[in-house]
Order: sequence, then C-alpha cells, then structure tokens
Amino acid sequence: MYTTVHLGQDSSKISRYLSNTLLDEIENTLSKGESVLLYLNKRGAYNSLICQDCQYLFECQNCDTSQSVHHNPNHLLCHLCTNRVNMPLKCPKCAGVKLMSIGVGTQQIEEALGKYFVGKNIYRFDSDSMRNISSKKNALNDLDQADIIIGTKMITTGFDFEKIGCIGVILVEQELGSPNYDATERAYSNLKQLIGRGNRKSQETTIILQSFIPKNEMIRSLVESNFKDFLMQTLTERKLFSYPPFGEVVKLEYRHPDAEKALTYIKKLAHTLREYNKDNSYIIIPGTSTFKKNNSYHVACLIKGKNTRLLLGNIKSQILHEVKLSVIFS
Repeated sequence: MYTTVHLGQDSSKISRYLSNTLLDEIENTLSKGESVLLYLNKRGAYNSLICQDCQYLFECQNCDTSQSVHHNPNHLLCHLCTNRVNMPLKCPKCAGVKLMSIGVGTQQIEEALGKYFVGKNIYRFDSDSMRNISSKKNALNDLDQADIIIGTKMITTGFDFEKIGCIGVILVEQELGSPNYDATERAYSNLKQLIGRGNRKSQETTIILQSFIPKNEMIRSLVESNFKDFLMQTLTERKLFSYPPFGEVVKLEYRHPDAEKALTYIKKLAHTLREYNKDNSYIIIPGTSTFKKNNSYHVACLIKGKNTRLLLGNIKSQILHEVKLSVIFS
C-alpha cells in the first residue's frame, strides 16, 4: 500500500523531513512488533532547489540534470558540465518567489527520531556507521535487534529483513539530485529494489513516499507501477538531449590546484575540439566554473553526439599525456 506525502503540507515539529503521517505509521508499526525501514540517499548529498508554489525542480539547461545549491557566493552549479548560474530570485515556470533548498542526511534523521522514539533501537546503516563494524554478519545481527533502520543505497541489496512492516522514503527527490543524465532511471530502479525489501514476506508492507514535489512523473509511475509510461517519458527526454541510446555522452574533467588555470585549460580544449567539429556533429559544452574537491579545482567539458571516439581520436595524444585530465564515458 502506497502513501505519498507532500512535505510542504505535512512536516512535523521535530523535522521538516519527517511528516506526521510517517511518524504515526512508525508508531503504529512498532506497536505491532514490526520494524521500520527508512531510506535516504545520502549520496545525493548536494542540496537541490525547488519552487514551493509549482514544485518546479531547478535543472541545468544544458544537461537536464538537477542543479546543486552552493554558497559564498550563492549560485546553482551543474556537477555534470560545471556550468554555473546566479541564484535565481523567482521560478522560471510560475514566477513564484517561494524557493527552497532541500537536502538532508541520515545522521540528522537518526538524531530527530532518537528524541521522538525514546528507548527504541534505532540503527543507522550507511558508509559512516559501517566503518566500526567488522563484518556483514555483525551488521546483520545488529539489524535484527533494530526497531527502526535508517539506511542509504547499501540497504537495498543483499539483505532479507524478517519483520519490516513499513518502508519510508525520507526525501524522494534526493534520489534525483545526482548529476547524471540517468538519475531518474536510477532513482526508479533503486526505489523499486528498496520496496522489494518489504515484499518478501506474507505480511503487507506500508510504503510511504515523502516529497516536496509529489506530482513528479517518476513518483507517479512508481506508485501506479506503470513502468511503460515511465520508460516512454524517459526515452522522449533522452532523445531531446541526445543522451543514450540516441547519442553518447563523454565528460572530459580537468583538475588543477589553480582554479583559473583549470578554466583556461578547459576553454582551450573546447576550442580545439570545435576545430574538428566544423559540421556541428557534436554538442560541445565547456564548463564555466570550477568546484573544489581534494584540494584541486575541477572543471569539465561535455561532449554529446554519435561516435564520440572519432572526435576524441583527434586529441588522443593530448588525452594520453595530460595526467590531470579524466575521460568519462556514459
């Protein structure tokens, strides 16, 4: 049984990411001696921006992927093509000004639930908490004692839970926050796999999907178990943006300790590629900003089209000799 919750209309006092509907169902499930599995894709770590009026999710115009909120200065960044835009003041779809940054981690949810469900065994199952567990067997023993399990993607495979009565997805759109063209497809697959955790036994499992954008097409297809509609919509969008299977996507990512040098390099690289693209067979999108990771500034150049290896062959020597340049095929 599915229940979709609009977090903009049903947020509890303990957290805007925990609805009263979910808290009531957790309490009901625990009273029957069953366990609760709460899922949050912590790896979709970057906050997204949505319009509270029309539920528009801000996406990169080049890539059709979710943009991430960054501060100092405030801006939106696409982590796929590294293009940056100033923080918008209004929604491009409805002109509304109620814009909200969304995103939350498993630890925050664990702390909030610990204060609400005092005395209950709450177990957080993610890459951070697993560092202190010596083996998968020990982890399973701990999970058997848990009343509430809070997990990331690693919880969706390889585990068979005996008494799950409720599965709650804390924030569905955090699944969509990945900077990949197939983020929606991965989200659908991950959530179907997650729901399968509770459908292995005879008892009926309640599924609660929390979202600030509950009218999202992926959510609707999931609730209605309408994979065909989801597939057709996904293929239409892929064709529009020349994504596989209608084209290839290559990301050339360059890193350098100096941000300006990183940007200069990627501009020169894009210029070189365009010299071999006189017939405009390929879409070449150089990044306009950098993001810092591991003391290096990263910037990307995106190539979309058919037979991208033919274009890359023209700069083969440059690719082979530049150790700071990574080539990522999708």
